[in-house]
Formats: sequence, C-alpha cells, structure tokens
Amino acid sequence: MPIYEYECEKCKDRTEALQRTDDPPLETCEKCGGPLQKCVTGSTFHLYGTGFYTTDNKRKYLK
Repeated sequence: MPIYEYECEKCKDRTEALQRTDDPPLETCEKCGGPLQKCVTGSTFHLYGTGFYTTDNKRKYLK
C-alpha cells in the first residue's frame, strides 16, 4: 500500500496516511479541522538484481 502525504491549508501541518489506491482521499485535518491537500512527493524506486548498475558484470550481447 502506498503512503500519501497531505498538507493542511489552514495550519500547514503535514501528515502521512497509509491508504489503498482506491480509498477516498482525506479531507479534514485532525488538528484544526481545516481542508487537506494531497502533496506530490518523490517516491523511492529500487531495482534489484544484476544488470542495473554500470558496476555490475553484464553479459556482452553486442560487440
């Protein structure tokens, strides 16, 4: 499940919520009751295995 980050438009408090992709977005701040805005944040992306880095020993297909 992805973690979404929200920012309150009233008090500027940021909070994170673990939600399914089909869950409705949060609408009100728990601290002040103000409206929440979903933030766009960078996500982590990992490639595991061999062949993804220049330091790996890759097989030579073309010479």
